[in-house]
Amino acid sequence: MQNGKRMHPMAMIAAYIKTVKEVFFLFILLFIVNIASHAWWVELGRVLFIAYLVYRLFAVVLEWMRTRYVLSEEAVELDQGVFTRKHRSIPYQRVQNVQSKTPFYLQPFGLTSLTLETGAEGDESSLTFGALKVEEAKRIEETLNAYRNRTTHKETEAVSEEYVVDEQMEVEQDVPIHHKKTIHFTPTRKDILKASVLSFSYVLLIPVLLSIFQNIDEVYDVSTMAEDAYDFLVRSWYLILAVIVVFILIAVSFGLIRTYLKYGKYEISSDDERIYIRSGVLNEQYFSIRKQNVQAVKIEQSLLKRMLKLAEVKLVSAGSLDFAGEEINSLYPFLPADRAYTLIEELLPGFEVKTDMERLPRRSLVARFIRIPWIWLIGTGLLIFFKPELWFLSFVLLALTVFYRIMDYNVTRFLTHGKFIQFRSGGFSATTFITTRNKVIEFELKQSRLKKRFGLATIETTNRAKPVHVQTLADITSDMAQEAFVWYSRRE
Repeated sequence: MQNGKRMHPMAMIAAYIKTVKEVFFLFILLFIVNIASHAWWVELGRVLFIAYLVYRLFAVVLEWMRTRYVLSEEAVELDQGVFTRKHRSIPYQRVQNVQSKTPFYLQPFGLTSLTLETGAEGDESSLTFGALKVEEAKRIEETLNAYRNRTTHKETEAVSEEYVVDEQMEVEQDVPIHHKKTIHFTPTRKDILKASVLSFSYVLLIPVLLSIFQNIDEVYDVSTMAEDAYDFLVRSWYLILAVIVVFILIAVSFGLIRTYLKYGKYEISSDDERIYIRSGVLNEQYFSIRKQNVQAVKIEQSLLKRMLKLAEVKLVSAGSLDFAGEEINSLYPFLPADRAYTLIEELLPGFEVKTDMERLPRRSLVARFIRIPWIWLIGTGLLIFFKPELWFLSFVLLALTVFYRIMDYNVTRFLTHGKFIQFRSGGFSATTFITTRNKVIEFELKQSRLKKRFGLATIETTNRAKPVHVQTLADITSDMAQEAFVWYSRRE
């Protein structure tokens, strides 16, 4: 592919930084934790570690020089490989999602990394451009959009003229008309402050400080100094109070900074075809997903969020929603619950969220109590074997088990309406799951002997995702389960 383009030279730096991140744990183990060790495996590990970094330094240069790409009319063509040449052709129609990430070291050069996600598995699941000019990344995305528009228009023109006028109007309405993006949500300062408190980022400061102290103590023996400082502080209550206040201020500042760097430029927007999520200050991330690829929606609430009437909305997509090890399918984790419901309907006009769902009957709670509490039995056995003096914790565990089952019963709800199925489950937390009939690829109804006796059943839905998404609702009535089965049987 002599006429193909190379990525920007900064792609070599990005690839090497990725290598350093992958082996950073080994660096901590060999050069920090065992800094004073002269064991043979530590010495050998250090030599191999440095040799690998040197090898990767030359490898990333050769990989960059030997990698070229071309945008043809219907596919992205890529040639890569140092010793073994490999040609990849990814048709535009297979591209499910588009993701971009702009780390702080790429921002000054006007560069970004771009990932094209397909529905495949393994190494063929995505194609990543390590560093591109922002204009080039936009050109690639515009090429994909242009191809989709051409394909949609061709499919529309192929529709038979024998359709009635109303049906022709419905087909014409399916043709995407690209308007300007509509911004649906950007967090305010109050939202950022609320997120910093609820994300408990400040708690992360404690293990960080302990780790730093332990590493320094192995080299300089600061334990004695810490003991002297502690003896000095306990002599005066106002010094203790001052230290506590300073620590709280540092922890809160740490949490605010960390939250701002993650959500400071957060934005949720959409057009007629796609949903766009942008986040990050130093490391900017940009993600887009086709609305038709959204298979289901999950509304998650922890116990604290339920008390504060907050919610997190997650999208279940046919393509991968995990970028560089970080899940980015969340529509902001700290949305007001009411706003979360309206936001779903704004972004996905084909989805409806109902707040009134059917409760479970009393016999469902009875069945939960009869079920063997395996966690309590195993926990009690471990306590008796390892810590018999803590036998009283068995009653605490039993109380938590009973309380969880009551909470799970109170949370669980079920509803089918039109083409939608919606159910909620959980215990201390709650998850509301919403999907449409044509998005469910498999439906399963199960009954054990105990459930049959109580007239209960369990249903399980499967949606196309990566990995496949399975959602289970247990201990609903047989009538509810039959209703869900009839609902699914009408699938076209």
